[in-house]
Amino acid sequence: MTVVMFPWLAHGHINPYLELARRLTAVSVTSHLDVVVHLVSTPANLAPLASHQTDRINLVSLHLPALPDLPPALHTTKRLPARLMPALKRACDLAAPRFGALLDGLRPRPDVLLYDFIQPWAPLEAAARGVPAVHFSTCSAAATAFFAHCLQNERVPRAFPFEAISLGGPDQDAKYTALLAIRCDGGTALVPERDRLPLSLDRSSGFVAVKTCADIERKYMDYLSQLIGKEIVPTGPLLTNGDGSQDEHGGSERVIQWLDGQQPASVVLVSFGSEYFMSESQMAEMARGLELSGVPFLWVVRFPGAEDDVRGAARSMPAGFAPARGMVAEGWVPQRRVLSHPSCGAFLTHCGWSSVLESMAAGVPMVALPLHIDQPLNANLAAEVGAAAARVQQEWFGEFTAEEVARAVRATVNGKEGEAARRRARELREVVARNDGDDAQIAALLQRMARLCGKGQAVPN
Repeated sequence: MTVVMFPWLAHGHINPYLELARRLTAVSVTSHLDVVVHLVSTPANLAPLASHQTDRINLVSLHLPALPDLPPALHTTKRLPARLMPALKRACDLAAPRFGALLDGLRPRPDVLLYDFIQPWAPLEAAARGVPAVHFSTCSAAATAFFAHCLQNERVPRAFPFEAISLGGPDQDAKYTALLAIRCDGGTALVPERDRLPLSLDRSSGFVAVKTCADIERKYMDYLSQLIGKEIVPTGPLLTNGDGSQDEHGGSERVIQWLDGQQPASVVLVSFGSEYFMSESQMAEMARGLELSGVPFLWVVRFPGAEDDVRGAARSMPAGFAPARGMVAEGWVPQRRVLSHPSCGAFLTHCGWSSVLESMAAGVPMVALPLHIDQPLNANLAAEVGAAAARVQQEWFGEFTAEEVARAVRATVNGKEGEAARRRARELREVVARNDGDDAQIAALLQRMARLCGKGQAVPN
């Protein structure tokens, strides 16, 4: 069976697709199906992944049309200035005919397409060639259900049925969804932002696959299924060990050696994902808050280069900042390895879905500081299940004070909230490990895909 995967042009989306490709090809060995995966992305995204190509996983380049200010090196969200995100989406939308031609050129002929929500036109290109397509979501079921609910009820806002996830009632939920759609649109994309998710869900053939654990998100999976009238198939958390090639200067070992010298469960890991640049004011508040907390910290920071043109983003640490009890690591650290270290006692995180799952997998309680998109919903879910011990209170997302950072960090590392969260985190660690090691979930997904393309008879019941 030949599977084509087409994730959005962000490594936070590509990595789960790549991990799913690994697991599908591994499970296929015992499922009497010879599975080959073609993972499609731009050359800018595929170049760092060259070592992952195998005889069963093929990396296929899709060249986007040229647009002003968007050279091929920027055909990726990594290091992409925020002002160019709408242009990248437009270029991707314009690449629909090229994607169709790519499908035509693959041999053997594709049997199934797995696609991301940013590209709702991809299933149409597949359908024109008689290829069934399945939406694979790398977001939580709770966040996906939230946005699907709000978009279905945008004219007359209706309360999201799970109060723990809501941002403050139907009006506030509708406002956040509308503002997010406007901010992400930019007026140049061929597909309106608000239509991308509903169309992607609607055009999925028979079911929707979601990167999640049913033991954690069952009720949200069920509600999403009710909203779209399709089965939700969990893939598990799809945890990866990361790509060591990113550690160009051997910084990982320096980080681990520093952690080795700290007390057990005493350090807070501070990281806001691989594609977010903090502003100067945010950096200043964070630096002062970490110092005020009195807690040892490992802070992973990213600065834009001169070519990034990110207005207002900090390009260095705050003047005079010389942490007495912390360590600052620029660029990248092996996050799962750090979270699993005995010295790591908490994780101050933006609550990207992969980071939430990695924190649960390590049994480390979170300090939630969501910034945008699906992160506030993930933070609410983490709090609901007991994985987040505290939350940095904000006037609006991204507007926080040093005092709030210090309070939340102290509560998680040294307070009673942290003790309860650590006990719950150990329970969740077992849940996530059980789901991540469950080949039956991947086999069930493979079985459904095989049935879609008429090869289901080859899969044993």
